[in-house]
Amino acid sequence: MFTKKYSVLWPDLDANWHFANHSYIKYSVDTRMSFFDSIGLTKDKLEAHMRGPVVFYEHMYYYKELKLEDEFIVSVEVDGYSDDGRFGRLIQNFYSPDGANLARLELIFGFIDLKTRTLSKFPDNEFEKFKTSNKTKSFKIMTKEDTRISGKTPLDIKLKL
Repeated sequence: MFTKKYSVLWPDLDANWHFANHSYIKYSVDTRMSFFDSIGLTKDKLEAHMRGPVVFYEHMYYYKELKLEDEFIVSVEVDGYSDDGRFGRLIQNFYSPDGANLARLELIFGFIDLKTRTLSKFPDNEFEKFKTSNKTKSFKIMTKEDTRISGKTPLDIKLKL
């Protein structure tokens, strides 16, 4: 399992002196991008392939508080991917140093072609490394339908301004 260690800083707190929602997202992104770096999907590689990561869905579950100067660890595990490498699902857990699960983030992501702004896929070599990464017990090969959590789809309307 890929992990990265942090400690709670002043700017991470909300008005209630708790670890703020945006801080969970910030540290999960940092850990996720470090995970991608570890499999060779670096910023330079993304730029060379003109690809960028995009999140389709993310949901946060909160279990225990984090407070100023608390140390915590964020993990990344692969929960699924499509056969063609167009999208994947990750589970990221926040842990205390003694292993208590503080929070969990579930997300579905993909890559876009930065020129055409259309869905792309993993570069081949990095997709092979991604496929050999630590997987969750709930891992599955995904289909496009798995990217629409609970059947949620866009509902366009005509606005009168």
